[in-house]
Amino acid sequence: MTLEDLEIPLIEFKGIGYRTAEKFRKNNINTIKDLLYFFPYRYDDLRNVIKIKDIKIGENCVVVGKIKNIKVFPTPKKRMIIVQGIVEDETGSLKVIWYNQAYIAKLLSGSPQVMLYGKFIKNKYGLHLSDPEFKILGKREKFKPEIIPVYKEILNIPSTFTRRIIQEIFKKFNIDKLFDPLPEIIRIKANIPSLTTALRNIHLPKDLSEIESAQKRFLFEEIFYIQCKINQEKILLKMEKAPIINYNENLIKEFLAKLNIELTSSQKEVLSEIIQSLQRPYPMNRLLQGETGSGKTLIAEIISLLTVNSGYMVILMAPTEILANQHFRRFLEDFSHTDYGIGLLVKNSGYYGLHGFRSIKNKTQIINLILTKKINILIGTHALIELSIPYPNVGLVIIDEQQRFGVLQRRKLLEKSSQDYLPHFLSMTATPIPRTLYLAFYGDLELSILKEKPPGRQDVKTFVVDKENINEVWNFVRRELEKGHQTFVICPRIEKKENSSYEIRTVKEEYEKIKKIFPEYNVAMLHGKMKSVEKETIMRKMLNNEIQILVASSVVEVGIDLPLATVIVIEGAERFGLSQLHQLRGRVGRSIHQSYCFLIPEIYTPLSYKRLKILEESQDAFYIAEKDLELRGPGELLGERQSGIPDLAMKALENMEIVKLAQKLAEELINQNPKLEGYPLLRREIEKRSSFIIS
Repeated sequence: MTLEDLEIPLIEFKGIGYRTAEKFRKNNINTIKDLLYFFPYRYDDLRNVIKIKDIKIGENCVVVGKIKNIKVFPTPKKRMIIVQGIVEDETGSLKVIWYNQAYIAKLLSGSPQVMLYGKFIKNKYGLHLSDPEFKILGKREKFKPEIIPVYKEILNIPSTFTRRIIQEIFKKFNIDKLFDPLPEIIRIKANIPSLTTALRNIHLPKDLSEIESAQKRFLFEEIFYIQCKINQEKILLKMEKAPIINYNENLIKEFLAKLNIELTSSQKEVLSEIIQSLQRPYPMNRLLQGETGSGKTLIAEIISLLTVNSGYMVILMAPTEILANQHFRRFLEDFSHTDYGIGLLVKNSGYYGLHGFRSIKNKTQIINLILTKKINILIGTHALIELSIPYPNVGLVIIDEQQRFGVLQRRKLLEKSSQDYLPHFLSMTATPIPRTLYLAFYGDLELSILKEKPPGRQDVKTFVVDKENINEVWNFVRRELEKGHQTFVICPRIEKKENSSYEIRTVKEEYEKIKKIFPEYNVAMLHGKMKSVEKETIMRKMLNNEIQILVASSVVEVGIDLPLATVIVIEGAERFGLSQLHQLRGRVGRSIHQSYCFLIPEIYTPLSYKRLKILEESQDAFYIAEKDLELRGPGELLGERQSGIPDLAMKALENMEIVKLAQKLAEELINQNPKLEGYPLLRREIEKRSSFIIS
């Protein structure tokens, strides 16, 4: 029997009704297999029954005895109901208390024999067993010591129901005969149990060590499957042809001289790495990480220059139309002394630029300019992949703020093209990828890091400010505006949601408020729901300092370059991740002017304060990213529901040793057997992870 044989809809399993199946479905549990992979989040060890005389304060314990003297009474201020009783065994007695669970009094009437599991504490109610779980034992029933798996409740489906159904699955299906997708040699090297043993031990454990071993197995296998696919991609890519881009040192020197720019030592190092890759006969697959303002775009311009000079086209894709427009303006200006045409295509229109001048073109005109090779560098959003244009001679694809671009995506981009080679690929990001994430998910990408900022750039002074002191922030903003500088005000939400129980700052509300606070200045609003023309008009006015205050959503998170912007005020700051806040902070400090970031939490908690203080104390993007991973977890950091990455892989990222072991063993296996001949079940599991690897 294989895992595919367990792809049976839950509704077909006796004991699960339509409503219950629907509740499971809403949590992505659709089949018997899904339920078997719905693991307990904790275990209650009920094996060690303690005599009452031996109980110690602060310990969790299991007590078996008779419970009596059940009383129900309200607390003095009637804020809660107390259920109190006495449990006794042959060695003594102790008080037991439940809070706000009046129904328990009826269940425990008649002085039954019970098993209690809870924590023995001392508070204003004295020494007692606090809120214990319990089981009423029959008159002749002996307590059976065991380890109880506890499952997360799903839409009021209790853990006890889930546990019972899973036990029934083990009885009905021959789980012990499941074929294991993981090769035995891999299991031996990783020191992990077989699939059947791991499933049984994680749901029906007899010992805590069995649980630990099973958990290791499932965490390992997810990363291993992903790593196998990544290593297959690496081998596949090296089998593809790519254009060799010629290195021309004089061309680079002339380009930099025209811009009056000198490369930092870090830029020189990164450029050298990229040029070496561009001169190989197979496609480059590289991630360029650099702090905001470290000069990633200049690197992109130089390698674009080398590519078009070698006779090939460059495609640059940005995550937003705002950023695509900004890249177009910069390339148009920086390439004005060349004869290379720059194109911009967003939705159904765009621009064609040459020698620093531009003209509006519709989609058909842009396509004609591409086909006649008058556009040498085409800039747009990721929608360029879906346009099915017969791009001619694409030698390089650059993507801003998207890490992955697999072989299939490159083929889709060029499916109408007649070229028989794949372009080189460079991804650029200002968001540092913590080492564990890189090893787990981006091992097929060569990594280059820009470690320096251009001369003259200063750190952005950052302050966590209580919202009661917001007027002091506005007074500071006014002083900066008086110097001719500009300000961003960022809100976590565009507009109010109906029936929202939280008071969250919104762009539209803050815009109206800021206009009243600063009536003498021009205030504008920017968010993702606005039309492209509106966004571009606003950004152009910001560039010309016709707008002094921009109230925006996180749409400005990447790439917006305004040298006069010296203050950013982020309201509801606790609602953003640390890496995202660091990105937003990078919207200021992009010139020689000292810049400032004010973080205003809406709800002030010890955790939110601790998180935000990290930004106040550090400008190190890698340190901040690691802290983000540590405090929020990889699921929230990467956007677990959007990323397509399995939950188990997310959990595995908390264990660096498992990640490194899976990476090592996957690389060894794929190098020896790239097509995984003889391992059909392993191939099947790997293909299921393909949607993440190539998306």
